[in-house]
Amino acid sequence: MSQSKFRVSDKATMGLFLRSEPVVKESTKIAVLPMGQLVTKVADSSVAGWWEVSTTIEGASVSGFASSRFLVPDSTFVAPDPVRSITAVHLPIPGTMKVTRNNTQYAYPLNEAGQPTRKSSSSNAEKAKALTEIIKWLDVENKARFRPKPTSTYCNIYAYDYSYLGGVYVPRVWWTHSALEELRVGRTVRPSYGNTVVELNANSLFEWFRDFGPKFGWKRTFDLTEMQNAANDGQAVIISAQHKIPNRSGHICPVVPETTAKKAVRSGSKVVRPLQSQAGRTNRKYQTSIWWTMSVYRNFGFWINAS
Repeated sequence: MSQSKFRVSDKATMGLFLRSEPVVKESTKIAVLPMGQLVTKVADSSVAGWWEVSTTIEGASVSGFASSRFLVPDSTFVAPDPVRSITAVHLPIPGTMKVTRNNTQYAYPLNEAGQPTRKSSSSNAEKAKALTEIIKWLDVENKARFRPKPTSTYCNIYAYDYSYLGGVYVPRVWWTHSALEELRVGRTVRPSYGNTVVELNANSLFEWFRDFGPKFGWKRTFDLTEMQNAANDGQAVIISAQHKIPNRSGHICPVVPETTAKKAVRSGSKVVRPLQSQAGRTNRKYQTSIWWTMSVYRNFGFWINAS
């Protein structure tokens, strides 16, 4: 059979597993192929619906098996347009609804009177002070909005609120695929819950940072010291990790400015444990845990927004 070129389709929103055998098992995973990844079909598999394919990942050639229903011919694949026409979106607050730290209107941004904000025009010291005030005001350890439930935690809500008050964009809701297509061709789309926008969990936020983050001012880093220094300069900094099980939530939290009382952990001048603030199974105003290397996460990223 002649070889043919295919790409991972946009139906594989979380990516497509390349496997060592044409069977869905944890032990057969080789790598995750992102949407648009080019693969060569080598042969049909003995199992219906699977193909043997080869591809290149970060310069390395690799072969395996992939589900054919998530692969489309290279000639018909349409790469997403640049997201310059895609705007940030927040779910509009209806009427006189009050969204506060003491209620659970999770999909909406906070609109409490007197809530603190960070201004991008301020000095670095003023911006860092403002972020510290936001952490204090959000009061993650005590407010109902972030209180964990037996089957739910709210790290994504806390990261959203921190970023929203800090004047940088992290989505709480994001455009659906069909809405993005409308926006890409210049049409106006109204945010409508469940129709044109959907809520994002921590796993989805990892994908958002990778695919859209740079268009909203987020720059990836791999350096813990750079990350902490940026937070100390009043910049927004986020750690985002994706759970290895797609339908399980990952985790997300800000790296935050150091204070006189709360510090990152260093080895000499090198940061080895950045200072963070999080909601989760346990809510902590400040912590220095290295949680993203835990075996439950399959990928993670550090992001800085200098706005």
